[in-house]
Amino acid sequence: MTSEHHTPPDQVARIAVSLRKHFVAHPGYETVRRLFREIMDKRQAELDLGQSAEGRGIAVIGESGSGKTTAIQRILRRIDAADAESGEFRWISIRVPTPATQKDLARAILHALAFQIRSNTTASRMWELVNFHLHLRKCWLIHLDEGQELGGRGSEVEKAGVINALKSLMQIPDWPTNLVVSGTPELHDLLTQDPQLSRRFFITRFLPVTEFDARDDVAELVARYAGLADLPLAPDLADVEFVPRLLHAGREQFGIVVELIIGAITRALADGTPALGVKDFARFYAERTGEVAGRNPFLVPDFRSLNTGRLPMEPDPPTGPTGRSRKQRGRR
Repeated sequence: MTSEHHTPPDQVARIAVSLRKHFVAHPGYETVRRLFREIMDKRQAELDLGQSAEGRGIAVIGESGSGKTTAIQRILRRIDAADAESGEFRWISIRVPTPATQKDLARAILHALAFQIRSNTTASRMWELVNFHLHLRKCWLIHLDEGQELGGRGSEVEKAGVINALKSLMQIPDWPTNLVVSGTPELHDLLTQDPQLSRRFFITRFLPVTEFDARDDVAELVARYAGLADLPLAPDLADVEFVPRLLHAGREQFGIVVELIIGAITRALADGTPALGVKDFARFYAERTGEVAGRNPFLVPDFRSLNTGRLPMEPDPPTGPTGRSRKQRGRR
């Protein structure tokens, strides 16, 4: 390896940003996109006909790092809002506050709707304002990320209150609102514990990506990303165990696997490696997790025995379409 292969740091950074902007869909993406389209078309038809029906919900469930939030944010950014007037929102996206009390949830929604409230406002008054401003802003849909937190850590009374608040959003007189809730598998138990709430939701899952059903797809994904970075593949990536090692390192979660691929590519470019190889994945994994060589799934012969979930390795949080923080994101 010679220094002529080294890519300048600023160029590596630009390539990394470009790779992260290149969206690759999880197998569950098309199902979610179709459900989004159906509920948005339903709302448009209701408005055209001067009718009003209760809102509907979509629950997107997957382990942390499965790529569900990235997929939803992409769908939201692509929603056509050409007919929205100034000051109107077609959708808002917020991260569920912790703990998820009725009051904190209402405050988060109002903040996403660009309405600030006084700290001493009561919960009941806040929800009156939520109903009013959703209608005022012509908001069709609310996305609640980290939806498993809606179960909260409070009393059963508080949990029931939050569930009732969700149902009320879908039944606002003259302006029922659609909900999209994304979260970890605990979200399923929360939604199904109330029959009235669960009947309003379509539930879809972002399942793990296993070596038995996605080996070729993952290998193609590695090649595609490397090609975008104009980086050839080293022969050791053709080894039959490489994709299983990659999936095990990524805990079989699509979003984490993509992050590992991008990280290995940027590491190879920064180090001046002439071709992307296993050692680039091993080095990035070690840097990201802090694990020693004896616990690195790209280096250990019996890699399946390693508990790669011990040290979480999450994808970077996506930014909202207006550059807001993870807690509140919205679009006009």
